Amino acid sequence: MTTTKTSAEVKTKILLDEANLAFSETSERKDSKGERTLEGSAWEEGRMEGEYDEADYQKILELQMNAAIVCDDHPELEEKTAELFNAITQENTEEILQTVLQDANIMTLSKTAVTTFILRFPTVQSFVNKGHPLVLAMDEYMLENADAQNWHDYNNIAQENNWIESA
Repeated sequence: MTTTKTSAEVKTKILLDEANLAFSETSERKDSKGERTLEGSAWEEGRMEGEYDEADYQKILELQMNAAIVCDDHPELEEKTAELFNAITQENTEEILQTVLQDANIMTLSKTAVTTFILRFPTVQSFVNKGHPLVLAMDEYMLENADAQNWHDYNNIAQENNWIESA
């Protein structure tokens, strides 16, 4: 029988990778530092039609805006999250995870991506059947893990941090 538990190492890698990716997403926004708005999202509303209900879409836009503000205010986090990610070993995973969990700004960045993922794929079946349309071909980790366990990893992180209601 397979387990749906998420290891500390996987949890840490997801949180750090998603936090780091927020900087790339922020650079694609239509608004600029000091002038962040919901409408500044790089997402095209028409392209997202049918992906979310309106309440979830508005929640995602707000999460993205808040993440962009954190990126603006704490540009050093881009390097910090990359360095922490690259430093992960089996021996220090718990220590790095605690560092991540205690950094409110890293958690804000991670929350945006993890919550968006769960809103986009509310069930394991929706993820396995649909795949992840936002994944770039070069994102090998997501492509190799487009299976049920990957969904459970994101869901477990979201549940543990009370970022979404039970799925």
